[in-house]
Amino acid sequence: MQAAETSVLRDGAWSVIDAKTLVPGDVIRVKQGECVPADCRVASIESIALRAEQAALTGESVSV
Repeated sequence: MQAAETSVLRDGAWSVIDAKTLVPGDVIRVKQGECVPADCRVASIESIALRAEQAALTGESVSV
């Protein structure tokens, strides 16, 4: 259910890395349709709508 790779800001530049190598304090960028690679805090939303698919996490039979 998690992303295998993610876009991360390190040393002032965006790069794509293996999501397993994320560490606390990393800044990630998630685009439309991508999976979130780890537990994270939302610092900025550059969209007019946000939708999260939680059914797999909550055990719901339909999207919430």
